[in-house]
Amino acid sequence: MEKELINDPTTGAIMPTKNLETLIDGQYTATTSYYDGRGYAQQLNIFIKNGLITKVNFQEIDRSKTDRLAVDGPDKTWPNLVVTNLSSLYLRLYNELISSQNPDEIDAISGATQTSERYVKLAKKIFAQAKKGDQEPIKIDTLDTYTIITPPDHDGYQGVLEATFNGSTLTALNYDEIITEDGKSKRKSTDSPENADFNALFDTITQTAVNNQSLESAFPANDAIHEKAKYEECLRLLREARSPF
Repeated sequence: MEKELINDPTTGAIMPTKNLETLIDGQYTATTSYYDGRGYAQQLNIFIKNGLITKVNFQEIDRSKTDRLAVDGPDKTWPNLVVTNLSSLYLRLYNELISSQNPDEIDAISGATQTSERYVKLAKKIFAQAKKGDQEPIKIDTLDTYTIITPPDHDGYQGVLEATFNGSTLTALNYDEIITEDGKSKRKSTDSPENADFNALFDTITQTAVNNQSLESAFPANDAIHEKAKYEECLRLLREARSPF
């Protein structure tokens, strides 16, 4: 005889409610704290009724508040993955959570790791809240990497800034100026003593930023004017990319 059940939305199969965590009814929301390096923040809403997860809604939202599903781009289809597009990825994640009733049993999808891992992390936070019945929206910290590139200057050099954050902490920052066409780098150039000094200069300003946890320019006011302008533009774009959700 069938026990009290919830339908698996994929197969229609029935699962028993015994041995499940006790969850308190309500609507629960969790989001990432910042927009990620692709320009999206993630938000998960979970609805619980009669102690069971009955509905899930996951969105990735850009700074213009546009859902990723509505944005054109090549990053929404994966012909070589078990899920072929973003919609099917979301559907698989929804179904796994509703059928298992346990975020620990959801596997990250290889090739779409960041999205699926963040979904799982948000679900785990909500799961913990739902055990207590705490419906206050929550934010989670994430590990994010950003690559900022400025337009080329009159010599063809582009500022390239790479930054890594763990939650609100800036953990790594690297800056260089590169000619994209041939890969020429001011850090690596030995054309002149002046160019050789760039490696030490760029290391100094980026390490200062990490030490001070500041994205404001540390360039000397009267030194390396062209490099200062490019670096400051990179920092401005990074502050914009790293804006809170």
